[in-house]
Amino acid sequence: MKYLITGVAGTGKSTLAKELRRRGYAAYDVEEGFSYYVDKQTGERCAYPKQPSQEWYDQHERVFDEKVLLGLLKKHAHEPLFICSITANQAKFYPQFDKLFLLTASDDIITHRLGTRTNNYFGKHPLDLQRVIGRHQQFDDELLALDAIPIDASLPIEQMTNKILSYINEA
Repeated sequence: MKYLITGVAGTGKSTLAKELRRRGYAAYDVEEGFSYYVDKQTGERCAYPKQPSQEWYDQHERVFDEKVLLGLLKKHAHEPLFICSITANQAKFYPQFDKLFLLTASDDIITHRLGTRTNNYFGKHPLDLQRVIGRHQQFDDELLALDAIPIDASLPIEQMTNKILSYINEA
């Protein structure tokens, strides 16, 4: 069984991937080596600037490496696999997953987490935060319309993980 865990920045995807690995599951956070920014027109990889502008965002997007994802799906074909991601190209792969999980949290929680986290720079720049919060509700609505299972990301990580595992253990 294959599971996608998604949510806007600050909902706990990276922390959840670590907790699932701690519990012995194959879990991957796309920020750990297989996602990157590309030019929307050319597809060329590019570096994330220290001071991104709206113009830069209009011309670039973050994607996961599709070859790596396909390799993980094949490698873990006979065991549960969790991919934790929010990337521009993830919708292309929704049919590959048995269940989609959506981590949800209030704008206040997301703002606090992005402003205080130490494991990732994204969200600290005011434009990043504005973009996350500005798209938050729309993104959640899109995933819920696809029957993604909402998970309350304000819960402690152990409870979030237990909730997700309760859904896969009933399958």
